[in-house]
Amino acid sequence: LQQAHIYLLGIQVVRLIATFIFANLPMVQFSTLAFVGWSHATGVSRLESTSPSWHIPFQQSTSKVLPMGSLQLQPVVHHVDMQGTDVAPLLKNYEEFQLSSNNHPGFVAISRGVREWLVPVAEAAENVKPPTDAEIKLLQSGLGALYGERNPAKAEPILSEAIVAWERQPPDEKAALYRVRGDCQMELARAEEAVKDYTITIDLLDGPGGELADPAEKPAARLGRGRALRSLGRLSKEQSAQAAKDYQIALRLTSREEWDTNAENEEDGAARNPYAAWEWGMARRGAGDYNGAAQTHALAGIAFADIGDKPRSVISNLDAGIDLAASGNIDEAKSVLESAIKSTTAVEGRDVQLLQRIISKEGEARIALASILWGSNDKLGAERQLGEASARLDQLDADAVARELARVKSGAMPPPNIQKLKFSIDDVVGAGEISFSRFKNEKFLSESLQWPDVLQEKVGNLQKLGK
Repeated sequence: LQQAHIYLLGIQVVRLIATFIFANLPMVQFSTLAFVGWSHATGVSRLESTSPSWHIPFQQSTSKVLPMGSLQLQPVVHHVDMQGTDVAPLLKNYEEFQLSSNNHPGFVAISRGVREWLVPVAEAAENVKPPTDAEIKLLQSGLGALYGERNPAKAEPILSEAIVAWERQPPDEKAALYRVRGDCQMELARAEEAVKDYTITIDLLDGPGGELADPAEKPAARLGRGRALRSLGRLSKEQSAQAAKDYQIALRLTSREEWDTNAENEEDGAARNPYAAWEWGMARRGAGDYNGAAQTHALAGIAFADIGDKPRSVISNLDAGIDLAASGNIDEAKSVLESAIKSTTAVEGRDVQLLQRIISKEGEARIALASILWGSNDKLGAERQLGEASARLDQLDADAVARELARVKSGAMPPPNIQKLKFSIDDVVGAGEISFSRFKNEKFLSESLQWPDVLQEKVGNLQKLGK
């Protein structure tokens, strides 16, 4: 873990006396503070006041409250304006800048307030005590319990103690610990606690000093929070939108190349992690972005196919069709669903549970197709798809019952019932969890299948459903 350190760049006092004339822009008097040094540990600069005053038009930007006044960063010209308002940004990623005040009568007080806010932080970072041997051993014990022993229950209290001990350390180091504890919470099936830890990690990484963290930390925290949010169960559209954003950023940051656009980086990231791409598609569906969800699920389908995973590729393509059925894009939905349903017959493999999930997803897709056929007045086509769905799901249930009877007869042990959070493509409903009659159950549609209301309404319009 990297230790905090300060790079002093030397005092630069820039005295500017000029008048910039812009149409319809107010002229504001400033007094200037000069840059002294930059803290690579905290991302905060040390400042000193100087005396000159000058004029420049005011420009608005994002900012953060300070004890005595506020700051405003001007990235283009690399100077910071001190205003008499209540907003100012965090100072980071700028090694040289100027600080100035438009509240000239109160400049001394404001200047003092800024110095009291910035200088102690930088000096504190310079004097940070490294972790003690006992603290390092404590952290090693927690990491060993989690990753070596695979014992998250043992690891969690140790990691929590380590986080307290690391409180005086730089933000990048603290962020890593919170992210690890978030992973531990996921292993313990504590989704809400995991969301909190990942959120703290992201806030630290986005704040001063966070840029010093390992580049892998931010995508790991974003992916972790996206999965933790999806594990909460039925989400609001706002929660789904947040999860979708987390997945998007995670995939973008894990691109192997620096492409020209974010979309290209996200596509490359999806190729590296098709599991996360499928999950992103489900989050977009939950947020009401059905066309976006279809595109992402199609992308996951391609990525799975590229690594030779035909079963999960088919599931992803079936989900793309279900997304389109919700979007109202009837013609494309019919085309994608019919093609994906046809492809299920070509899937083979030894993973029985995975093959069962494909049949389950096929039945789901056939009912989605039936709903849009019924809505477009193709009653015969809708009835045909309903009949096929009913037969396939009945066959799935009968096969599962037969396999269970054979297991009991042979004396084989049942598979272990491991408590885990559900967010993955491998958590879609399978044998024993789905039946034709359950499509009348709103809770099953919304929670188990994660169907949006608009698609549930279409299924509700199927007059012959279940007959």
